[in-house]
Amino acid sequence: MGLEESCNSYLGGLVAVKPVYGWGWSRLDAPEIPVPAEVNGVPRPFHCRIQDFFYFRGELRGATGRIEESGHTYDGLWAVFYTRLVGTYDFTNNLPHCDIQIGPGVPVGEWPEFGHGSPIVNGYCFVGASLMRIIENHARMLAKAGGAV
Repeated sequence: MGLEESCNSYLGGLVAVKPVYGWGWSRLDAPEIPVPAEVNGVPRPFHCRIQDFFYFRGELRGATGRIEESGHTYDGLWAVFYTRLVGTYDFTNNLPHCDIQIGPGVPVGEWPEFGHGSPIVNGYCFVGASLMRIIENHARMLAKAGGAV
């Protein structure tokens, strides 16, 4: 359950992040404040520059990075994303469905987290080499599931 080692080649590079509704989005720092939703209850897609990858129990599980999307609600904030489903994923052919947290400072720890600051937002996303890869991957998933994804 993790990322292929080939994902390490994206260190310092940009990946596309497409937020999805999943179980909903929330503010970890202030649950009573709604998350700014731009499209169907989630933020619009953005790019994230990978700063670091992290391993858990010997498996490459996720990454931290800075959001780079001019005009986006979360431009300039930090993100940590990690795989949530069993399997081996990459950013081109078998894209990971991830949990994501977005916050104002660099996430820290063996399992990176935001210690303080505001906002700290929690949600779900797909991560890929490009937004087009994510759209194509989602279309394949829909076709395979008979439209039930």
